[in-house]
Amino acid sequence: MKDVRIVSLATANPPLRVSQEESYQAYVEMLPLSDRAKSLLQRIFVQNNSIGYRHFGMDALTDILHNSQDELIARYRKFAVPVSVEAARQALDRAGLAPADVDAVVINSCTGYLCPGLTSYVAEALPLRPDVWPFDLQGMGCGGAVPNLETAHNYLQAHPDHNVLAIAVEICSATIYFDEAPDILVSNALFGDGAAAAVLTNRAGEGGIRLAGFAAGLYPQDRQHLYYRTENSKLRNVLSVDVPAVGARRGKEVIDRLLAEKGLGYGEIDHWLMHPGGQKVLDALEDGLSLPAEALTPSRNVLYRYGNMSSVSVLFVLDELLRNHAPRPGDRGVVCSFGAGFGAYATLLEFL
Repeated sequence: MKDVRIVSLATANPPLRVSQEESYQAYVEMLPLSDRAKSLLQRIFVQNNSIGYRHFGMDALTDILHNSQDELIARYRKFAVPVSVEAARQALDRAGLAPADVDAVVINSCTGYLCPGLTSYVAEALPLRPDVWPFDLQGMGCGGAVPNLETAHNYLQAHPDHNVLAIAVEICSATIYFDEAPDILVSNALFGDGAAAAVLTNRAGEGGIRLAGFAAGLYPQDRQHLYYRTENSKLRNVLSVDVPAVGARRGKEVIDRLLAEKGLGYGEIDHWLMHPGGQKVLDALEDGLSLPAEALTPSRNVLYRYGNMSSVSVLFVLDELLRNHAPRPGDRGVVCSFGAGFGAYATLLEFL
């Protein structure tokens, strides 16, 4: 088994940054809403302070009124490509590499459909070599970044002295849907947009983060709690009130399996990088994993500054850890994300 390391990581967001208070005001001013819906929005946008800001793939908030499926897909492409490229360029620069040094590119996303996939557009914009291996992962929801890393890891097992560019990108605002159903009101107060890029290699070197193991779980019996369905010719997010409990339970199952395979206990993990799916999700994970409150500080910080960016969020959490919480050589970390399917995924990190 070849050692695979993350040697750099970078993040990017669309330029429109909006506070929750501004989002709430725009929502109630631009859309006809019942008093009941306005009351619920007041609670989830303003009174709940777990999210302070979000970024949106829009030129202005009034763009939310342009929400035919054609307009949503056009906006997805317009913003997904440049934020992916921005994060990728930063990650390559930090790794001391040029686009020509990339041997494979893996991109995961679930908030817009393009054919060819985003790898084609990102490869053109950077640009990457014509012989680059492209991998597009679709439909994995908020959990997609960990399978992305495992795809890169597995590619590097078969290709010595190669580099992989791994990108997670979501333009959640391109799946905006208006309804007074509580789960839609919550979704519209929760999700934001962004991209994260990591450079992975099996080349000899020092430093970085070793990918030391993976675990996954797929639970179709829980699919009804979190998925997209097509309604009025658009994607409509379905978000059950049971998602925090289901996510914590399934997340613990894959974490337990991952650690058991490595002969490790919870006390041997120094950093917990959990998907910031929302305040209740993080509370359920903290309780379900019996973690001290400070263990999820990086996840809570990302949730406050960016909202839930679906699959991208967990890589923002890793970036937050690297920037502000100083992991030491020899530390171990567990990344866990979960989403539609119901799928749950985990990876073990070793900081070098």
